[in-house]
Amino acid sequence: MKLAVCLKLVPATTADIRVAADGKSLQLAGLETIISAYDEYALEAALKLRESAAGSSITAFTAGPEECLKCIQHAFALGVDSGVHVKATSIDGATAARAAAALFKDALPDVILCGRQGIDDDQWFFPGALAELLDIPHVTGVSALMLAPDGTSAQCRRRIEGGDQVIEVFLPAVISCDKGLNEPRAPTLKGRLDAKKKQALVKTPAELGISGESSVLRISAYSPPPQKNTGRTIELAPAQAAAEVVRLLREEAKII
Repeated sequence: MKLAVCLKLVPATTADIRVAADGKSLQLAGLETIISAYDEYALEAALKLRESAAGSSITAFTAGPEECLKCIQHAFALGVDSGVHVKATSIDGATAARAAAALFKDALPDVILCGRQGIDDDQWFFPGALAELLDIPHVTGVSALMLAPDGTSAQCRRRIEGGDQVIEVFLPAVISCDKGLNEPRAPTLKGRLDAKKKQALVKTPAELGISGESSVLRISAYSPPPQKNTGRTIELAPAQAAAEVVRLLREEAKII
């Protein structure tokens, strides 16, 4: 079975992200970066599928600037067989999907695994776009995954309001992974050392036949969230403080 997993490098959730002076970009230089959390579940799902189907192989895919190779190196440290980095200074979900589709179309994997969404922009765009470009089915937000014994289909469970939804999808297919699907493993020391012996295949969008304007997203402006109210301290006796709180809720907040 041929497996592929798509990985995105994003700013760490603890990073202090600020709007740049032009108001149309973010100050990301020097920030700590990590693999998008949902992509970690996709990577672990690929490893588990390979373990359950003898002779399977995994290709890791990422797109973006040089530092995105960090995703491939992490995948190598976990034992992924090969990796491809589509190198571009700036790349959005639409271009990344086109790059992945161009890469996979001639040797289509049986299962392409992605994270449910990137935790930087939360667009939910890439998995569906990739599936449409490849003209194969996709299931989003999968929290349980089981391959059929004959390897021709997969049973996917999704959380929906009030219960679970079970979907059977025929392969090849794109499956995006949600929290709870598994517990991502950490690389071992041996895995890290072995990763240093592997090299990712580096491509440019042009080499994949992607030229011209492929972006469908325009950023008009970024703005920081409004400043939070610092609150008010009422330094009165308890009975008077309670009366003042009621007055403020009625006359200023107007919620009672």
